[in-house]
Amino acid sequence: MKTKITTALFVAALAAGTASAQAPAGANRDAFLKQQAVAEMQRVSAQVDVLATNQEELSDRIRRTEAMKSEIENLRAEVAALKGAISELRREMGAQRDDIVRDLSKKIATIQPPAPKPTPGPAPKPRPTGPCYEYTVQSGDTLSLISKAFGTTVQKIKDMNGMKGDALRVGQKLNVPKE
Repeated sequence: MKTKITTALFVAALAAGTASAQAPAGANRDAFLKQQAVAEMQRVSAQVDVLATNQEELSDRIRRTEAMKSEIENLRAEVAALKGAISELRREMGAQRDDIVRDLSKKIATIQPPAPKPTPGPAPKPRPTGPCYEYTVQSGDTLSLISKAFGTTVQKIKDMNGMKGDALRVGQKLNVPKE
């Protein structure tokens, strides 16, 4: 803004110097100078108007900034109050949790669990004893193929090895009864 004023004054001074160099002598000269003075006053008046407008804009921005500053301070105070309330709630929740744990611990201590009854598991299937072959399962083997190869039944192989299902895995050792 200062640059605009300085430039405007320089141009006005240059114009005044040029005008005075071209001004006619005598009465016309006085009228010319008066006209130049009026033009200069109008130009300065316009600059003063621009400065007044800029000052009003700056004042308005300052008012808005101060209002925002006040609002920010209010928000900070509100945030601080909320943090305090959260801290108080956490403290209360911790105290309630401790009370609940204490109450439950007392109740659990007074409860006598019933004596456990021994529950027998499934009786192990007796494995047939007697002569058998040890066979290592190969890729592609099934109980059916193994039983045919050794001349026995799938059920006898399963019984001898305590198997419930038909699943085999490569490398598994099986006892196969000799028939």
